[in-house]
Amino acid sequence: MANRNASSEGRRPAAAAKNAARPLQLCDEDGVFLSIETAAAPSCIAGLTIVDAAAAPGFGLERYLEILGERTRMVERFRWRLMPTPLGVDNAYWVEAEDFEVADHVKAIALPAPGDRQTLARIVGLLHGLPLDPNRPLWECWWIEGLEGGRVATLLKFHHCLMDGESGMGLAQILLDLTSEPARFDLRPNETEERPPRAPTPAEMLRSAVRNAARRPARIALHARRALRDGFTRLAAARGDRPEGAPSVPTTPFNARLSGTRAFSYATLPLGPIRDAAKHFDVKVNDVLLELLASTLRRVLARESRLPSRSIVALCPVSLRRDGDRSAGNRLSSMPVSLATDLADPVARLLAIHRSSKLAKARLEEGAFEVMTALTECFLPGALRLATRAAHAVPSLLPLPGNLVFSNVRGLGVPLYLAGARVEVIHPMSMLQVGNGMNVTAVSHDDQVDFGFLVDAQLVPDPWGYADALERALEELTTAVEGRLAAEGRPVRSRSTGSGVAMDAASSSDSSSDSSSDSSFEGETETSEPIDLMLIMSGLTHIRAPSRRRRS
Repeated sequence: MANRNASSEGRRPAAAAKNAARPLQLCDEDGVFLSIETAAAPSCIAGLTIVDAAAAPGFGLERYLEILGERTRMVERFRWRLMPTPLGVDNAYWVEAEDFEVADHVKAIALPAPGDRQTLARIVGLLHGLPLDPNRPLWECWWIEGLEGGRVATLLKFHHCLMDGESGMGLAQILLDLTSEPARFDLRPNETEERPPRAPTPAEMLRSAVRNAARRPARIALHARRALRDGFTRLAAARGDRPEGAPSVPTTPFNARLSGTRAFSYATLPLGPIRDAAKHFDVKVNDVLLELLASTLRRVLARESRLPSRSIVALCPVSLRRDGDRSAGNRLSSMPVSLATDLADPVARLLAIHRSSKLAKARLEEGAFEVMTALTECFLPGALRLATRAAHAVPSLLPLPGNLVFSNVRGLGVPLYLAGARVEVIHPMSMLQVGNGMNVTAVSHDDQVDFGFLVDAQLVPDPWGYADALERALEELTTAVEGRLAAEGRPVRSRSTGSGVAMDAASSSDSSSDSSSDSSFEGETETSEPIDLMLIMSGLTHIRAPSRRRRS
């Protein structure tokens, strides 16, 4: 969280100054997100923050630009761009962007009336699906006015090679404050500050490419041994000799070739009843969130007569960061978890998810599921890029590791402020992968959980059906918990203390009291016809962001 004692990412001990102005190459873990990117699947993640601007005197675009310019100086990569290597033979290099100005990365728009949640989400989904300019620092921000109730939204979007979801949440905490009075920082340059990386010479590029290529045969052999081990594990599981770690993956309506058009929906749930359920059944909060997702998927797909007979599998990213690691970049792996969507009882489903999650974590610690590591260590970036394009064109070329991706990022359980305005919600957005047309991300903060559903608009024409079904899922699980408590003679917490859904501030005026019923899925279905981005954007009012060019 922002505070006056925070130090810049660019600050280093005095000894580090000796290493100043050296080439800095993108590491394999970060570079893979460039290699697997296609026009239909940009590797971008984002956060949609909605604030109560009406209750914050002095809040506006000028003030926000001032805060953004000050705070992003603490994140070096926001001032750097990438310099690719010839033919993609090696990872790209970071170099300083010339004439960098924060205001050049901020675009301001106003929604057309009535500025409801459907309009906001539709515009945000379209913006998120646009690729970033590879010749500039890989981030941008959209300032969005015209929301209901005088609210303002910001969409901060950046490339996944810059940082993962957890470090992205750390960035959000740099931009946010604990009080309505923004903190101030002393960011004057000093003699110990490291200079930005310089561009490599052709000879340096060649040496690095040869060195990295020479390491690949040993890495390929290592991953081949692991693949054989996993194969024998599956064979033994098929014979019933030992439990299976990776659940089999069925096919769902959102497992197909991506269209490149994005849609978005969001929801907010109170954290209290989620914690209650986790405590009562002795499971993790993440297990409860997965059960709510499972219930949501089961309800919507069953209503459409498209629920697979086998359980849907979620691919869950897992942070590999050590405590206190606040660095940018990516430190993650992933594991498949069965969502037990073949079980009707929510309690049985929750306990089955807990068992699957524990087994997956155990196998993860053994080195299983290292798909991302294998990709980065076995393929040259250019070769991986070609393979990814082939896989996007024909998704059946690759085995499906999961039906969708679910991430849970923990934030702070306190009120937050952006440039003096109270933050109401922070809805996260991640990226879609080959054959996966749905990504669900959750962020907890201020005793609530904000969900973001990013989908391929052609594969999932009604993303709001899933977001709205979350409320019913929580009610279903809460009722099950209350039934268990009553059967045990234990007191049941009143629903009025936080067991119901906290309606999103941007949607409270257009959501009826019976929105949790099955009929709530009617009437909000988005068209499955291709969406004309220019037609949608033509309805927006563009606001000129004030320039903050330095005077010479």
